[in-house]
Amino acid sequence: MRVLSQLICLTTVIVIGTLALPTDAAAQTLFGKKLVTHKKFPRRTKNELAQLKVLRKTLTDIFADSTFDNVFWGVRIESLDRNELIFKLNGEKNFVPASNQKLLTVAAALTYLDTAFRYATSVYTDGKPSLQPNHANGEWMLNGNLIVRSDGNPCISARWFSPDSLAEYASSLKFFEGIADSLLKQKITLIAGDLVADDGAFIANQTSTDWQGGDGDYAVGWDWDDLFYGMASPVSALALNENSIVVKVFPADSVGKPPVVVISPATGYVSVQNQATTGDKKSKRTLLVSRQLGTNNIVLSGELPITSKGYTERIAVEKPSMFFLSAMAEVFSQKGIRVAGKLRRKRSDEQFGYDKLDVVGIYQSPPLLDILSYLNKESDNFLAEQVLRSIGIQYRGEGSLEAGLDAVRSMMTACGVDMKKHSVADGSGLSRKNRISPNAIVALLRRFYRSEKFPLLFQTLPISGYDGTLRERMSDTKADKRVFAKTGYLGGIRTLSGYLKGDNKEWFAFSIMSMNFTQPRPDIEAVQDKALEALAAFVADPVLGDTLKVAQP
Repeated sequence: MRVLSQLICLTTVIVIGTLALPTDAAAQTLFGKKLVTHKKFPRRTKNELAQLKVLRKTLTDIFADSTFDNVFWGVRIESLDRNELIFKLNGEKNFVPASNQKLLTVAAALTYLDTAFRYATSVYTDGKPSLQPNHANGEWMLNGNLIVRSDGNPCISARWFSPDSLAEYASSLKFFEGIADSLLKQKITLIAGDLVADDGAFIANQTSTDWQGGDGDYAVGWDWDDLFYGMASPVSALALNENSIVVKVFPADSVGKPPVVVISPATGYVSVQNQATTGDKKSKRTLLVSRQLGTNNIVLSGELPITSKGYTERIAVEKPSMFFLSAMAEVFSQKGIRVAGKLRRKRSDEQFGYDKLDVVGIYQSPPLLDILSYLNKESDNFLAEQVLRSIGIQYRGEGSLEAGLDAVRSMMTACGVDMKKHSVADGSGLSRKNRISPNAIVALLRRFYRSEKFPLLFQTLPISGYDGTLRERMSDTKADKRVFAKTGYLGGIRTLSGYLKGDNKEWFAFSIMSMNFTQPRPDIEAVQDKALEALAAFVADPVLGDTLKVAQP
């Protein structure tokens, strides 16, 4: 393998690693023979037992509030350090976990994958450079194909190319710009062959294959009207900007005109049909940004008030491998490089001996643990689905949805959960076909608490009043910065599962799930928070300091 040019700053030529699958002995170490010993607590005193009785009565009253008598609650709370059940309510019943499903996905990733692993997206060529005919200025051409291959790298996006404070202004096309600059340094301005996407690391299910020819994969049980949006972007081994387009809409300079539309990345792969109007200052925003199902035609309708500061929507893209190639070719064209051949996916009968090809450049993702932390803290559906397929590669040698789910089932079984009574359908929790009980979630949390992987899982979880999806919850209460948990939300479903660390250093695992509510979501969250605040108060010091620090494992 010969390196044509090392890309500076953004991309680094590396040896592509493989995800590390633990041996059976290592798996036994995780869940069996080598358990971590935490601080032991004595049996509760008579006074403490009386306080526990009060806590249980408080929790019973919280969940029995007649205001929420239409809500189906499922709760389990345990003291992990005392091996003691604190409270239960329908804990054995199955719920749709929503994004609590990501706890299972991240836990499986920590079980089967090496957290130091980095994904890689590589660009190869099977051709040799030569001078272009009739070019007196010495421009060269590449006599062959340019092949892009990835192992499922989800990080070719603005989010990972720039610090958080600048992510809004970053470009997701930096990788392509780096590849183009690498070619231009050698005066290559023509690719004589094709631009080829090798997306074979992931395998689409039959439904996705029938629908879009296998370019992009979807889980089962996703609502059809979610498929337009970035929250439900298709999975693919080659991915750009989480397989989505960011659409920003701003009012025009006068009432009645169509609003101004800006898309990122700027690409001709999608079309924009702007049927919206700019409303007067008294109008209400009725703007809808959507996409025609099965196409890449983005449609705007409704009204945006002239006083609006703008509206942003993330729209999913169909056929993501072709989206990747199209954006790459557009960047090449802007930089003066022409692709003479076709943009296409690798054929099933086509073989490339990558060890004999020349490398143009490689983009390496951040470590897997960084990806898992963002996945859980910000509840990123796309990352969860990509990681699930990577788990499948290691567990069964197949980057498919079902292989990844088999790994999750195996891990949950190792946690003592009877998976015949539960079902898993995706990695993100977007599917309403997932069925998990609070008891099963707590069994997972309990097992990880006693394993060497607990600090890793712990650092991926949102922290109450501090970061992630819990940054605005439980602030300035006794539960502030004491709850480390994954949130979940779908229409009529709100879940929260994780850990609480008391001021007395006692650790608790909990799962609080709700279904079938019609109340505003914040009202359901308030009930969950109230229950955890009561638990935190039960194990709180008599007087808390003015400044609370984040608890540590």
